[in-house]
Amino acid sequence: MQFRIPFTNLTIRTDISETTGKWSSSGGFTTVTYRPDGATVNEEKALGIDAVFACVNLYARTLASMPLLLYRKGPEGKKRAVDHPLYAILHNEPNPNMSSHTFRKIMEASLKLWGNAYAWIEFGEDWRVKHLWPLQPGSVFPNRSTRTGELYYDAILYDGTPRLFRAYEMVHIPGLGFDGIAGRSPIRQFAETMGLNLDIKTYGRGFFKNGARPSGVLQHPAALSEEAQHRLERKFDQRYSGAGNSGKTLLLEEGMTYQQIGVPPEEAQFLESRKYSVTEIARIYGVPPHMIGDLEHATFSNIESQDINFAKHSVLPECVNWEQELMRKLLNDEERERYEIEFNMEGLVRGDLESRYRAYAIGMQWGFLNANNVRAKENMDNVPGGDTTYVPLNMISSDLAAAYWQAKINDMGGRPGKGVKDDDGEK
Repeated sequence: MQFRIPFTNLTIRTDISETTGKWSSSGGFTTVTYRPDGATVNEEKALGIDAVFACVNLYARTLASMPLLLYRKGPEGKKRAVDHPLYAILHNEPNPNMSSHTFRKIMEASLKLWGNAYAWIEFGEDWRVKHLWPLQPGSVFPNRSTRTGELYYDAILYDGTPRLFRAYEMVHIPGLGFDGIAGRSPIRQFAETMGLNLDIKTYGRGFFKNGARPSGVLQHPAALSEEAQHRLERKFDQRYSGAGNSGKTLLLEEGMTYQQIGVPPEEAQFLESRKYSVTEIARIYGVPPHMIGDLEHATFSNIESQDINFAKHSVLPECVNWEQELMRKLLNDEERERYEIEFNMEGLVRGDLESRYRAYAIGMQWGFLNANNVRAKENMDNVPGGDTTYVPLNMISSDLAAAYWQAKINDMGGRPGKGVKDDDGEK
């Protein structure tokens, strides 16, 4: 379906069978998903759910805190390409308004809420990447030309200016999707789950606001007029309703009595519902519950393994998604043969002090680490002689084995006429 944005010359093509575009006060279009009961859920509302905010914030902080580096590949391995202009853009400052940390945090938060993250690639006069500008994901619409099949993006810039971007001008990091272009919004995909959590939040606010409601009932020996009922209700609400009035002395008149009742089961299960909602949202985002504050099932022995599993099965795929898109859009064909963009995940998967030192000892013992390698990983300066590697004396490469054993035989007197028997037992 096509529709024109008011006060612009931009026509947007989008599927609104389940969602509609609404212009948000913060700029851009927000996806509004309609639940079966008629209520609406969008990304801004969903971010008000504490578990959703915690999951999105966890991914955003994690991706932003890991160094994003450009490496130069060579015969001696990979080295940081600090002299390449793209290194400073990725590692330090993608544009004059923000640091690399802020840029990646914005992009990853957009990815986890909208299912897509977009950044405009501003090229210099030499067609090298000059700046990267993140765009509001709700104001970018990927499309494919029906005539040429070319991918392009309709977008609204921060100042409200419409613009069409070619595919090479846009860093587009998609989430899970099925058309090879855009990812699906987790908020849209799980609209009922998100709506249920918003309902629980609303119910809890009302539950504590009307604190006196579930505690009992008032009984009067006679019938009250409508005016008396309204007066009693007003006075009772003013004095006893709300969590701040809990525990106040109850004053009764005209022979009224108060009968205490138990808490209804649906309200007694309120906290259990909130606990379950945290677990459910953590499962949607692939986050161990203890990492968003749910320590009910966490133990000292399993937290470290869960952290490693999170890094391995949740963060690592995110890094690969980023790396491949950045390699594809920010490096040309020739540069991709010589350069590589990678997140440095060493800090994320580092164990405790004893485990690290044990791993370093194994690396030095088998010769693939030296003292300076270890000191660099621990942010220490190099030391003289620290580049020397050591190997075990009881190991030898297979191509030297024949010569080695022949030399051993010769040293043991296995020369002709020395009395060494052959395989037939003859001298």
